[in-house]
Amino acid sequence: MTDKRRTLLRRWIPAFAGMMVLLVSGAYAADISTESPHLQKCLKHVEEMPDIAAAEAQAWIKNNGGNDAHLCRAFAQGARGMHEDAAREFWALASGFDKRDKGRGVMMHNLSGKEFLAAKDAKNAEGQFASVLKIAPMNSAALIGRAETLMMSEKYWDALDDLNRVLKNNPKNADALRQRGLAWVHLGNDKNAQEDFGRAQDLEAAAANSP
Repeated sequence: MTDKRRTLLRRWIPAFAGMMVLLVSGAYAADISTESPHLQKCLKHVEEMPDIAAAEAQAWIKNNGGNDAHLCRAFAQGARGMHEDAAREFWALASGFDKRDKGRGVMMHNLSGKEFLAAKDAKNAEGQFASVLKIAPMNSAALIGRAETLMMSEKYWDALDDLNRVLKNNPKNADALRQRGLAWVHLGNDKNAQEDFGRAQDLEAAAANSP
């Protein structure tokens, strides 16, 4: 990679660093806000005090807290950098949901895949996203996740195919734009990379400032 491209990555990647765990846990918390106040409280601690959240989740599990307690522990493990443990906890939850709640199962597989990516385990990450795409071939989170695994294997054109599918369906998907920008950097197209990074940053800034 040239010095110019390293500079490009250093310029844009910090603008997005640290966003994914908060965005995912926040979105999940909103999704289940009417179901489990205890889990809502736990997820708030994950964002602010992950060590405390992990201890609370462990105690909750011992008191038969069920799936919500395991879910809290998985998020806490991810926030503490224990990505492999978090991935396997989400995977176990996904296996339980697959037959009785496919929508929740899809979400757990995607979360597991993201944590495997963070653990640099492309093989298991790809397996989680493949499980989603068998059920929902246009699931954007799984397509973006699979694109990330493909880039880890330097299959940048294949990654672009998945990201372009997402962006054809939703041109305002900031995560897909950011990942496509990374693919363009590796393929040597700095102009396209700059455009995608800039659009992703603008979209995320607009979302952060919306009421």
